Amino acid sequence: MFHGLRLSVAAGERVAVLGPSEAGKSTLALCLQGLIPHMIKGDFRGVIGVDGSSTLACRPRQLAGRVGILLQDFEAQLFCTRVDQEVAFGPENLGLPREELKRRVRECLELIGLAGLEDRDPATLSGGQKQLLALAAVLALEPKLLVLDEPTTDLDPQRVEDLLASLDHLSRARDLTLVFLGEDLRLARLCSRIVLMRGGRIKADGPPEQILREVELLRGLGLNPPELPALFHDLGQTTLPLTLPDAVSQAQGLGWADPGPAETEQASEEGGRGRPPYRPEILALRGVTFAYPGQPPVVQDFSLAFRDGELTAILGPNGSGKTTVLKLLRGLIAPQTGEVWQQPDENFRVGYVFQNPDYQLFAEEVWEEVAFGPRLLGLPPAEVEHRVETALRRVHLLDRSRDDPFSLTKGQRQRLAVAGVLALAPKVIILDEPTTGLDHREQRDLLGLVRALHAQGHTIIMVTHSMWAAATYARRLAVLVDGRVVLDGPTAAVLTETDLLPQARLVPPAVVQLSRALGFTALTPAEFRLRVGVRK
Repeated sequence: MFHGLRLSVAAGERVAVLGPSEAGKSTLALCLQGLIPHMIKGDFRGVIGVDGSSTLACRPRQLAGRVGILLQDFEAQLFCTRVDQEVAFGPENLGLPREELKRRVRECLELIGLAGLEDRDPATLSGGQKQLLALAAVLALEPKLLVLDEPTTDLDPQRVEDLLASLDHLSRARDLTLVFLGEDLRLARLCSRIVLMRGGRIKADGPPEQILREVELLRGLGLNPPELPALFHDLGQTTLPLTLPDAVSQAQGLGWADPGPAETEQASEEGGRGRPPYRPEILALRGVTFAYPGQPPVVQDFSLAFRDGELTAILGPNGSGKTTVLKLLRGLIAPQTGEVWQQPDENFRVGYVFQNPDYQLFAEEVWEEVAFGPRLLGLPPAEVEHRVETALRRVHLLDRSRDDPFSLTKGQRQRLAVAGVLALAPKVIILDEPTTGLDHREQRDLLGLVRALHAQGHTIIMVTHSMWAAATYARRLAVLVDGRVVLDGPTAAVLTETDLLPQARLVPPAVVQLSRALGFTALTPAEFRLRVGVRK
């Protein structure tokens, strides 16, 4: 994975190591804690020094108190049956006194926003809450070096901001060295330095204010450059703003404010935001209440309906009930009261793709994975073969049909899970955080597939924390807060609800904020470019 890699990080420094999938980021994390080469074998050469010690000379347990690591697969770090026990486990194994354990548990849970959930079973938490819990357990060891591998994948936008603020405070208070790994450029705001990697090699190393303006370099590496500099770059500007106030000032100086009604009509048409034709409801929750054992209701007297042919994104903060709503719609859990209604048709099917595709993959071959569902339906072999081949072709995995599913990348496994659903020919496809853990190219690939499936007549319901994905691909947004629907409507209408969105801890994409400040509404960079590019 690496060849001749040279990288140094000073004590107290904050560094973001960014790159696409298979750049070597996770391998670097495992090296820094000594898991490579002590527990994960391979061809290892060279020296890695941490806090004055060689990782070759120290076992991982000897580094545990100095190097804390949040794995990309953070659920693999959770194994206790209570939140407070999870956080206490590491310090307890260091032999710390009870009062010190209580202090660390309390402070770490408060720091990352999980105070009050001490007695919850981690299995009942949302994906984002699990990610924060795994981080709290690492912080409780009070390491000198904190390595965070993709720490924002499951967090809502405001949680990301809160986390970065908390880590900023913590690093200053403890003189903590931070190394962020991933492809989320928001991490760079906390750092004094960005290192860009691809294929195990360093491609750039410099301050954020320089690297974040390298639009072509970032795109060439498969990363999604910040919206504002990318937007101005694509409009032919050489001065690329990084902040919204700078972007507004520069755009006003360029005469981009309020392009007028003619452009508005064209931009709406280009963005495909016209009002869809009326269609009947095909799936709904009506007056539903559901609670996990021993816990208060996640949703209570909850109603939400979906019409034939819609492409809906469900948004909301971590723990707002989004995944629970999806599971109710699919029948994976049953409500205590109320009704889960679906179109009365014996051929009506609902397909479900889990947030973690590994939860639904189990066969030894890709082909067998997709064939499992159609065979359960009792279809003849020729029909099974046709459906499997068609589904794998649609997700671009036909050439991997005899491979082990777990030899695929995360993005490929996500597409394989979609293929397994497609083979059942469902009317409705439900996707829970379909872009989690994928790099930008993989996200666009999967969301392009979602858009194609919608165009072919499937009703799509997806939960996402990605505001750009919601703005770009969804026709309708439903926003949940504390198990309640607080906003529901066309994408443009919801994303311009500046009074209610903050209550849901949601921040519209930068291009939406910029266009609103200029007197019009554009949901995507393409719409913005069209609006200001056709001025008379």
